[in-house]
Amino acid sequence: MRRNRLLVLAALVFSSATASVPAQEAGGSITFNLLSVEGLVVGTTMTIDADFGTEHDVAVPAPFSFLVPTADDVRELVDPAPKPGDALVKINFATDDLELIENLQFVPMTLPMTAPEERLQALAQLLAEDGFSMAVAGYENYTRDIVRLTEIGDYQGVEVIGRVDSPDLGLIYIRLVGIPNPAGPDGVFAIANVVAARQLLPSPDDFPQTRGGTALKNFRYLD
Repeated sequence: MRRNRLLVLAALVFSSATASVPAQEAGGSITFNLLSVEGLVVGTTMTIDADFGTEHDVAVPAPFSFLVPTADDVRELVDPAPKPGDALVKINFATDDLELIENLQFVPMTLPMTAPEERLQALAQLLAEDGFSMAVAGYENYTRDIVRLTEIGDYQGVEVIGRVDSPDLGLIYIRLVGIPNPAGPDGVFAIANVVAARQLLPSPDDFPQTRGGTALKNFRYLD
């Protein structure tokens, strides 16, 4: 059951990558720099809890919150409980004319309460193998670059970083992040996509400075 659940979640990464933001022809001149890691980040805190679940008719087994960074030159398009799939919420960051810059979505996952090291090892294997394979299904050119432990806010997690060539958007950097919940088996799995032509991303270590990375840095599970 755990394996099948994560496979379904990983498949969401591109099945709805551009569902809320129409793709436009390549060749635009607008690019967006990484957010500063210093100082105050302006944004709105979003809470995904029982009330959110009731409003949008979706189960929220592990309530959480995160920060949606805002900027005058970027549109933040919130898509609660997007379909298809089981995502809880998806945030598209786009230009004023709705060209996608990057997006981030959260989906529920279940990870048995074994020892912390064992949970991370199991999660790393699932994300690196089955999760990434499902994420790039249907694409001819893709690369899985990194599988490693990471810190997400106050939590230890696992990230898988790779890239794929999209016929609509060109090169897309992908980041799959699993965040085990220390309080129980129900947790959250995050998927980020960054359009290379729109968002400057010098190296994989710069993912935390993207808008999706900033949201994850401010992630926390709620009691």
